[in-house]
Amino acid sequence: MENSNLNHYQSWVTSNLITRKQAAEITGQSFAAFSQTIKQGRIKPFVEIGEGSGPGMVRLYLKSDIEAYAKQLQAKKQKQQ
Repeated sequence: MENSNLNHYQSWVTSNLITRKQAAEITGQSFAAFSQTIKQGRIKPFVEIGEGSGPGMVRLYLKSDIEAYAKQLQAKKQKQQ
């Protein structure tokens, strides 16, 4: 693969994929609350790399999905007020 292609993909990944910690920050949830959101199936990882469910598993989330979910949470909070 050419360097220009690698740079393009690397740039896309850096701009569009985020960790669980970053996702929790965007949604305004605690790490534990965001983990519960995942368990409930409201958010799904864009990519999972590794085996099992421990620290050897890397899960990355699509930033646009997380931003959309954050807007849903914000609207729900405003509706409750």
